[in-house]
Amino acid sequence: MVPDALTNFFSASVGASAALLGLLFVSISISPEAKITATASIEKRTGAYSALVSLTNAFIISLVALIPDNFGIFVLIFSVTAFSITLPYGIELLRPHKGARNLPRRLILTLLILFAYIAEGYTAVRLIMNPHDSSPVYTLTILLVLVYISSVVRAWELLGGVRRSLAHLSTAYPIEPTVSASADENATPAPDEKVSVQKAAHHIHHSQTNPLQTAGGSEESSSRQEEQ
Repeated sequence: MVPDALTNFFSASVGASAALLGLLFVSISISPEAKITATASIEKRTGAYSALVSLTNAFIISLVALIPDNFGIFVLIFSVTAFSITLPYGIELLRPHKGARNLPRRLILTLLILFAYIAEGYTAVRLIMNPHDSSPVYTLTILLVLVYISSVVRAWELLGGVRRSLAHLSTAYPIEPTVSASADENATPAPDEKVSVQKAAHHIHHSQTNPLQTAGGSEESSSRQEEQ
């Protein structure tokens, strides 16, 4: 029997697992050929099926826990079923395939969820043998939390999320250099400004090198104005 203190936990677990299952179905339906079909990569396919099975496991166990009777037999059935579905995908990850560089991390997640299913089966046997003992029910809540954690990580990887390691988080990001006022003053002028500056400099240089011609030209222009 489920203690009254855990009734709210299983009720919340039913709602959370149902919502996550709905979001997972939407994510898979967007591009099923890249996630669950035979043409999808092993990592994507394993992540999709693992998240689907684990969330379904959490949903059904939380649902049957609300039934006012001994639910140990249901926990045993669904834990064995989830284990038998997940195990082949864990074995498939061990085979040489493209993208095997992420094998250790993905294998750890698979082993973690397989351990949770085995522990669920053991807890179910304890519930069947002693229905009035509440300690297996508390153990089951901890296992469901592990299942949720693994499911969320799998779903995040399925969506293409970037995993941040501790070494990556401890690395400081480079700060973009700020442009000061002095840098703005020394900024390179535009091409049109370059041409106008060059023309002005050439005119000044020409007037300095030929002062007589400049003076003669100015006198000639003044005499023409007087004649007019």
